Amino acid sequence: MSIKLDQKLFDSLMTQAAESPRLRSHFNLHTDLEAPVQRLCIGLQKGTYVRPHRHPAANKWEIIMVLRGEVALLTFDDQGVVQERMTLTPGQGDFGIELAPGTWHTVLPLSEQAVIMEVKEGPYTPAQPSDFAQWAPAEGEPEVSAVLQWLENAASGEQFQG
Repeated sequence: MSIKLDQKLFDSLMTQAAESPRLRSHFNLHTDLEAPVQRLCIGLQKGTYVRPHRHPAANKWEIIMVLRGEVALLTFDDQGVVQERMTLTPGQGDFGIELAPGTWHTVLPLSEQAVIMEVKEGPYTPAQPSDFAQWAPAEGEPEVSAVLQWLENAASGEQFQG
């Protein structure tokens, strides 16, 4: 069975994201968590917080492509210093990136709504506490709003001072 990546799917993702406390929603294209390639579309509403994280296993590269809206993608060193900031926009300039395994990163929508596609090697492995940046607060913690505000304009060489 074919799956269409169309405006109807994106609109559905955005509706679900708006209704979610996390302000995001997922649609898996893979049918099994054991699939050798994990593929999913993620709807992001402005204000969602994707805690900086990494996929440390040697085979856990990740491709992120923006399909709708505008997204900032930031990479960090182990201390949380921004290594690179990219603005990803479909059809203009940069619209995707492949991250090497172990790269600390986050995404945040710059537009009110955005849809990204992630592709990574399977099988699915749940995140461990050590996969999240210790300098970044967990979802729901009071410091999240300060981190989100900082991420809006954080540039290479800068570090969150909390």
